[in-house]
Amino acid sequence: MHMKRIPRIAWLMPVLALSLAACYPKEPVEPRETWPAEIDGWAPVYNTTGDYTSVKSMAPQNIVNGGKIYVKGDTLYQVEAGKGIHVILIKQPANPQKVAFINVTGAQELAVKNSMLYTNNLNDLVVIDISQTDSVKLVDRISNVFNMVDSLRPPGTGYYECVDYKKGKVVGWEQKLLKYPKCRN
Repeated sequence: MHMKRIPRIAWLMPVLALSLAACYPKEPVEPRETWPAEIDGWAPVYNTTGDYTSVKSMAPQNIVNGGKIYVKGDTLYQVEAGKGIHVILIKQPANPQKVAFINVTGAQELAVKNSMLYTNNLNDLVVIDISQTDSVKLVDRISNVFNMVDSLRPPGTGYYECVDYKKGKVVGWEQKLLKYPKCRN
């Protein structure tokens, strides 16, 4: 008489079936993390023009997110975080006069030596001739010197808006009230 052999693994089938049945919950399970409806967090700042390497003089702008300052003689230079540098005359400290704004995408740092201003344009080091603040000139650029702007993640921890590359290149991050953020670090 010829007997059909049962493969050795067949004995695992009932064990596997019992194990899988134990994995199915009887009640609905809450997600591991519930997303807040509103929370302070980070939002990407997008450049929609495509030209984020341009450096140019503009009319004075309002200071919205003022950053680091540098004083040279009777001129104060103040970073507008992520956007550029304010040029302010302080001959009369009680009456400062905004004279120009230097548009430099991603600017966060600055230094001045003679008539040259050194700052970051996103992750590049740029040298700008500021001898005439109404018509500054880009003198030099060294690419990828810094790791100032991460286009994937914000500089801080917590919730943030997920990056949507359809909106443009991420040139910075700003803190603001977020609605239903889906990303967290």
